Amino acid sequence: MTAIKRLLVSAVFAGLFASCSTGVDMPQGTGEGYQSARLVRPDPNRPAITNETEKQVHGMIQKSIARQFTSKGMAYGGNKADLVVAYLVLVQEPGSTSRYDRYFGYSPDTDKISELAHTRGVLDSNRPDYFREAGIVIDVIDTKTNKLVYRNFVRGDVVKGASGATRAARIEAAVAQALGGFFR
Repeated sequence: MTAIKRLLVSAVFAGLFASCSTGVDMPQGTGEGYQSARLVRPDPNRPAITNETEKQVHGMIQKSIARQFTSKGMAYGGNKADLVVAYLVLVQEPGSTSRYDRYFGYSPDTDKISELAHTRGVLDSNRPDYFREAGIVIDVIDTKTNKLVYRNFVRGDVVKGASGATRAARIEAAVAQALGGFFR
């Protein structure tokens, strides 16, 4: 997908999420004043991920998130971080939307986001052919107030049979785009 096409798809989807009628908060705060961040701590009682591709994708997402924060001069990974970063992965194809919310914490918006994505991306889709898309929602939460500071979403078509390097590059680009507004 070209950069322009990705930008247009993301802008359209961001506009859909930002619509007042959706009930999904889309705060656009920045990293100004914050020094550190860490990944949300998942529920230790959930069963372990056994699918190798899913493990690989989560690892790539988490490394990419860490790189985004450290490249902007923020410490990443400490227990007493200023910010918690959570993410939700959505995968769609005609007729279904799957969500991978292990690293999204206990956001009250998980169901709303999933339902909105399913409605807008599957039910209202006018794509005539089979498609498979993946998206990521990234939340940044202030640890002192537990308030959502920033949320953004990026989605794109899944490349069938993508190599590990291609998948990593696409994930890196998606995470950078999703967090771009936070680091403005």
